[in-house]
Amino acid sequence: MRRFYKNFWIIIALVVTLYLSSCATQQEILKNVEVIDGDTVKVYGQSYRLIGIDTPEIHSGDKPAGEYGIDAKNYLIWFANNFELTYEQKGTDNYGRKLVYLFGIDGKNKYLYEASVTEQGYARPLIYESTAVPMYTNQIVAAYNRAYQNRKGIFSKYDEAPIITKSNLSSSYIGKIVWLEMDVSNVRYSNYTYYIESDFALVKVRYEEYKYLFNGYNLYGLKGRKVRFYGELWYDNYEKKYMIMLRAPFEIRIVS
Repeated sequence: MRRFYKNFWIIIALVVTLYLSSCATQQEILKNVEVIDGDTVKVYGQSYRLIGIDTPEIHSGDKPAGEYGIDAKNYLIWFANNFELTYEQKGTDNYGRKLVYLFGIDGKNKYLYEASVTEQGYARPLIYESTAVPMYTNQIVAAYNRAYQNRKGIFSKYDEAPIITKSNLSSSYIGKIVWLEMDVSNVRYSNYTYYIESDFALVKVRYEEYKYLFNGYNLYGLKGRKVRFYGELWYDNYEKKYMIMLRAPFEIRIVS
């Protein structure tokens, strides 16, 4: 009987080991990489979406073309040309793209692209719990803070970006980095997103970015205040309002 239980637990251990091996992240070398934009590449027709970040668009579509979209693409081209590329896959999306963290290898050094491009100020954190790896997420968040502190990329305009209000707002600012000033009429939370509202504009904060970057900042305390929000201006076709997706508390300035 003891021998039976011993063999039983050996079999269980082997099954668990095989299961965990099948769930391990993939790590392969990428060659002949075609850079699509700052967070997407193709290899022999297969698309790879680089996760943990969001870079500005280079073509208008569901999102507007952003000011730093070409900079982000050029940085990824530079990264691909200067390092051997490898990746860790965390599934696929509805478009059949592989969801991956991208790394550059230079001898014994290994660099996380998502943190590198974010530190240049060409990307913002975009975190999904289903694909997040705490070590990588923490690197991306730290890089975003350094981009702000060093006024890199999108933050190079932090002290001089135009202040947009209801009176001077126009569609020509869509895709531009601005300070959006509004009287906050309401703050609500729905579908894992905070909505900071005014009569003409909307600011959103996704729960994952709030969790990792805001350190408990009281967004509800903005209600009834005149506030400026920093970021890339979009237009929300569903809400019929101009919008900014906020990523960090240093993108908030209380005016009164």
